[in-house]
Amino acid sequence: MPLTHFPAGNVGLVEPQSNSQGKKMLKQRLLTAALLIPLVIMAILLLPTIGMIGLLTVVALMAMWEWLSMAQMQPLIKVLASLSFIAALLALLALAGINHMLLTGLVFWLLISFIIVLFAHRPLPSSLAQLFHNKFMTYLLSMLVALLFVYSTVWLHGIAGKGPWLVLYVLISVWLADTGGYFAGKRWGKHALAKAISPNKTLEGLIGAIVLVMLWSIFAYFMGISKFLSLPLWIFISVLTGLISVSGDLFESLFKRSYQIKDSGHLLPGHGGMLDRVDSLLVFVPFFAALIWLTGQF
Repeated sequence: MPLTHFPAGNVGLVEPQSNSQGKKMLKQRLLTAALLIPLVIMAILLLPTIGMIGLLTVVALMAMWEWLSMAQMQPLIKVLASLSFIAALLALLALAGINHMLLTGLVFWLLISFIIVLFAHRPLPSSLAQLFHNKFMTYLLSMLVALLFVYSTVWLHGIAGKGPWLVLYVLISVWLADTGGYFAGKRWGKHALAKAISPNKTLEGLIGAIVLVMLWSIFAYFMGISKFLSLPLWIFISVLTGLISVSGDLFESLFKRSYQIKDSGHLLPGHGGMLDRVDSLLVFVPFFAALIWLTGQF
């Protein structure tokens, strides 16, 4: 039975809920955002890198727990998976300067994006679909995605002088992409973006998201956030990352659809679970950080 998909990170809706339900959800989303946004901004700008590591680890563990719960794993397995994630993260952070993890994130999300595009309008082959029901593969994917997210955010945050502002730039980019995608898709959405994966997402919503990201990148550039790059290169990196980040939302949709689940959780009113809230960030941060690293400026 097809699912109706209303996660955070929307890229536009074709047929939204009833007006009353839609208004109630929008109100919940705005209230939750109003409470969380100031706290998140203060954490990014005021916490030292070690504090960010702790905060990001908690967020990643919550998202990973929800991901493994979708695969119906037992609590003991989820605890062991969480402990293995912490051990792997500590090992990675101890190997400071091993930036091939950034390149790994770039290649991984390009591969996932290729799969998303390939099967956007046709069913997954049975062999590939079975991977989503393989618990060990689910564990490996959730572990890799969480590690890439935390490691790349820590690397970005640690850039001298610019780090916290670059992390904030990424976060605002995702928020604006969500907003542009939601309202553009709701107002003009007609053409399905990935009918076989998430039928309610539209091409018009994606365009709305990218337009806002591009405008924000120009504004941020003249505010001094990215003076280390030329304006055309900065816009290119931001827009390309925005396009690729859609894969995070659609990647999660593949899992939720395979398990007939609407939301990954109910932690955040109007947004679903933690994984629903950060799915686009899981892609945006690693991809953006990798492209910044490839410029050779850091």
